[in-house]
Amino acid sequence: LLYVLVFGSFLSCSTSKRPTDSDINRLRTLVEAKSFEFTADWASPMVTTSVSSVLNSGLLPPGSNASRINLVGNANYLKVFADSVSANLPYFGERRFGGGYGSSTGIEFDGIPKDYTQIYNSDKNNYTISFSIKNKTEQYIITMDVYPNNSASVSVNTNNRLFIRYDGKIEEIKSIAKE
Repeated sequence: LLYVLVFGSFLSCSTSKRPTDSDINRLRTLVEAKSFEFTADWASPMVTTSVSSVLNSGLLPPGSNASRINLVGNANYLKVFADSVSANLPYFGERRFGGGYGSSTGIEFDGIPKDYTQIYNSDKNNYTISFSIKNKTEQYIITMDVYPNNSASVSVNTNNRLFIRYDGKIEEIKSIAKE
């Protein structure tokens, strides 16, 4: 039994796949071209008592809970194309200030970001992309971590809402057209 446990632990440690040079070069090309789209599969809002009460009331898709919401099948995106960014992501959480008639319920923006940076971390083999952008009612601070297997996480901080993180995938934009 001890042999099986020890051998099993070594086997499970060796199955994690390291990215190849080809994977890293593909990621570098994709990020540096600034022509990619993120699609979220999961949303992870900051959970407070009120958020938990509302989201655990049976309104969420199967397999979801207040801290992790399945977005598969829901149209959403964050696009980076040339010098512009555009997003339409669903928001789950508390709005602290603002809102009112005519304001968006999701994370929505379209325009030229401020302070756009993309930094490669050779220890983690990933890029961290960050920028800020405004729409008519909110200031967004976006941080995106992108990995060689095309997985990505996007963190959103705003001046009017609680923090939310999205997990999903990125892919190259085939034709650059604003929606």
